Amino acid sequence: MSVNIFGKTNVGSSQRVISGGVTLSQAINTFLRRDGKNAADANINMSSNKIINVLDPSDDQDAATKNYVDTHAVSKTGDTMTGTLDMNGCAITNLLNPSTAQGAATKSYVDKQDSAQIITLNSYVDTHAVSKSGDTMTGDLNMGGRMVKGLPVHYPPTTYLGSEASSWSQVTQLVNAEVQNAIKITKELITKELITNTPKKSYSGYVPILEENISRTGFVATASAVTTEKCQAYGAFNSLNAEGSYGSWATPAKKGWLQIKCPEAVTIWRVALKARAIDGKNITEWNFSGSNDGKTFEPLLTSTTKLLGSANAPLFFDISTTTAYQYYRLAIQASTGAGDFGVQVMQLYVLST
Repeated sequence: MSVNIFGKTNVGSSQRVISGGVTLSQAINTFLRRDGKNAADANINMSSNKIINVLDPSDDQDAATKNYVDTHAVSKTGDTMTGTLDMNGCAITNLLNPSTAQGAATKSYVDKQDSAQIITLNSYVDTHAVSKSGDTMTGDLNMGGRMVKGLPVHYPPTTYLGSEASSWSQVTQLVNAEVQNAIKITKELITKELITNTPKKSYSGYVPILEENISRTGFVATASAVTTEKCQAYGAFNSLNAEGSYGSWATPAKKGWLQIKCPEAVTIWRVALKARAIDGKNITEWNFSGSNDGKTFEPLLTSTTKLLGSANAPLFFDISTTTAYQYYRLAIQASTGAGDFGVQVMQLYVLST
């Protein structure tokens, strides 16, 4: 029967007797097994010998190899961190004062720098900042969209030198004063302009007393037809002649037209009309128009107001137009009574500037 270094025999019985009378169970409880199936009961003194060929630890209580410590622990001789070092409320002491820009600063170093900075800052502020007690700017001040408040009000302008900053209330007062003055001036100009250029209604008849159809005054009277030599077109523009003595225009038909050509184009605002002074010869439908070539006429008024032969005075009709015409025509569209209808009065009233 053979026995290995752990006292094992090739017989399965744990009660076999081996060298010195030690059983297998006694050997296992006494010696540390090579296969790791039992544990040490106390410290093992290596007596300055090494434990070699150890794996890097995987559990918290595993022995650490030199390689593991070298790659995971911070070296006392100097090292470089690869992550954040959390001091967990503990201090770092006995530091040297920094010699490089990224060196850790000691309290002593910072205190000395703060003192120097205070002196430097005081000097800088004195030479660069604006004093509350009053100062003079040496460059532009950009307010960045902010307001300057608490400015004095220099009003009236007798106390304002012109170089001070104006307060909002002062600007408002000055602007309002200028605006009111501008409004006043503008109103005066507009009023003057309106008075000067606004057309004025003339209440005096524009057509003078005509002595014949082609008048020496520049007016020309024409008609669609006449009844007799005494009832020519110009008779409607001759208030001096009595009826029957060239005092009216008359046409033999129940329709017809009477026209006046002015020396120049004029804008009218009213026309006066009166039928021939013969009772029963009434004009019941008519229209009034204007032209600048004597051929194409623009309607200005269409009416069914009767022009009675028995009337003692003309009727006045307002004309709404801003166009100046040289020709004005009254066209009789319908009438009642016997023939020889006509017009005793046709007068124009113009707009003048």
